[in-house]
Amino acid sequence: MNTSTQTITTTFKTGIYPTLDNDAYHSGPGISKSGLWTIYTKSPAHYRSTPRKVTNAFDIGQAAHIAILEPETYEARVSRGPDDRRGNKWTDASAYAASIGKLLLTSSDYDKGLLMRDAVHADVRIHAIITGGTAQIEHSGFWTDPVTDVLCKCRPDLYRPDLGIMLDLKSTISAHPDDFAKSVINYGYHAQEAWYSNGYRANGQALEGFVFLAIEKADPFVCALYELPPSIIADGDAICRKALDHYAECLRTDTWPGYSGEITELSFKRWAYSETQPEIEEAA
Repeated sequence: MNTSTQTITTTFKTGIYPTLDNDAYHSGPGISKSGLWTIYTKSPAHYRSTPRKVTNAFDIGQAAHIAILEPETYEARVSRGPDDRRGNKWTDASAYAASIGKLLLTSSDYDKGLLMRDAVHADVRIHAIITGGTAQIEHSGFWTDPVTDVLCKCRPDLYRPDLGIMLDLKSTISAHPDDFAKSVINYGYHAQEAWYSNGYRANGQALEGFVFLAIEKADPFVCALYELPPSIIADGDAICRKALDHYAECLRTDTWPGYSGEITELSFKRWAYSETQPEIEEAA
């Protein structure tokens, strides 16, 4: 279990921080993959102005990570609360959970965490990766990009230094390979693999493989392990490079633009036309 014994200080240096807590990591210096993805898919203005929000979904996701990646600690770190989040019963339970440093979930969400844990660890291969060897859970890595001199950071879910394998947990509606392939592109998981791999290698860590553990959010909580082909990882790496260069320029000039200020002609796919059949050159 990670404990908050390390903090971001004025003497902070790059490296791997094994016990930096989640809040300190997110509020600390450096650009993360999620920040780059916001810049790439939206704009620097969105990155600059978007505060990090802790929602019910975030709590459920955090609990799922605990249940699956640190299964022996789930009961000690997560509390089974009332059936819903309404009224004084939830307020009182939330205050008590906070006072003892535990994460509070509704009774159904708490039970779902246990079911997800059991489903994942029933697979002997996955169980061995998570619990075997010297698994490092949610260590924080910081490094300086040699091109832009920008401080970068990542926080892998799990890293096995004895095997040189990194594992990232993704809860999803569907873990079917076709559906998860779409999620990779929609959420930038290929950029995440490239970013995390670069970060750990920059810190002298061996990395021979990267796998995504996809688990469905509903019964029967089917899970699967996936790896990405080199071609799509290379595209993710190019995304990170483009976004990082853009971020570095924003830092240099202290300007954080939104979308283009010019008048831009919109483009439309062939399916958008109802009554006409325009000549449109579409990529194969």
